[in-house]
Amino acid sequence: MASDRMTAEQSPKELKSWTQTPPLSPPLRHVVEDVVENQTWLDKLADPIQNWLLKFFGQPGQPQRKLKNLLNGTWFGHPVHPALTDVPVGAWSATLLLDLAWLGKESEGMANGADLTLLLGLLGAAGAAVTGVADWSDQVDVDRRVGLLHGLLNTGITVTNLASLFMRRTGRRRAGIALSTLGYAATIFSAYLGGEMTLGKGVGVNHGAFEGGSDDYVAVMDEKDLPAGKLVRVDAAGIPAVLVKQGKRLYAIAATCSHAGGPLDEGTLEDGVVQCPWHGSCFRVSDGSIVNGPAAYAQPTFSVRVRAGKIELRRLEHA
Repeated sequence: MASDRMTAEQSPKELKSWTQTPPLSPPLRHVVEDVVENQTWLDKLADPIQNWLLKFFGQPGQPQRKLKNLLNGTWFGHPVHPALTDVPVGAWSATLLLDLAWLGKESEGMANGADLTLLLGLLGAAGAAVTGVADWSDQVDVDRRVGLLHGLLNTGITVTNLASLFMRRTGRRRAGIALSTLGYAATIFSAYLGGEMTLGKGVGVNHGAFEGGSDDYVAVMDEKDLPAGKLVRVDAAGIPAVLVKQGKRLYAIAATCSHAGGPLDEGTLEDGVVQCPWHGSCFRVSDGSIVNGPAAYAQPTFSVRVRAGKIELRRLEHA
């Protein structure tokens, strides 16, 4: 109650000053934002790498991007990279625990187990690396910088653990353990960078997941105003949608690309397939299914009907 009275007795000027005080960022995230994201020298390294990758994978929308689709997880319905990163992190965590047990009692079984999990982590790191590179090739600006540093750290960690494995198998186990422990500490920070990209910046998430929709049909425009064969953006109770008229059929899918939030209404339409203008993901307007990546999530679709000359939409639940 005392704090309530104090708040009520404060002057408007004091209240304004109090409410405008910016919140403090967590220290580690402050480092990421103010240090990592401002390393513009990373762009000089990123440009040639990204240009080569785009040539290697093929330009956005091209049908020969099958390898990139495979690595992005278009076939999987979920990005592959996050799933594979659990392998090295989990395996190397086991290595650390087995090493600690070996230091307490120099057991041959513990030593062999630590070496095996270290090797398993290296194999998993290889898979995580190639899928991560495919995802990173579409990033720009600060996301590209954070992603590049994440990749450089992981490369260094992999080399460190390779050296550790060699030392272990050549009779220098304690030195190898020290090296892999150092690598594990770097792994934790690199994993934080990966989490920051995914959870803090939304890289790799389904950008249509949080768009709800009305349970009832919503009128969006007059049927007579919809031209045939063109992408038309409409608002369905606050949810952006793309309307397409093909012959006598009307189709509608979410206008926000699931891959990175690009505006599909600003893309191109050919043979019933819309291509996102940002990274070239292609979707069928009839059912929102993926024709070409890098998207891993299909587009949400709408039920369409015409009543009294008005086109009405109702968003459908995900299949």
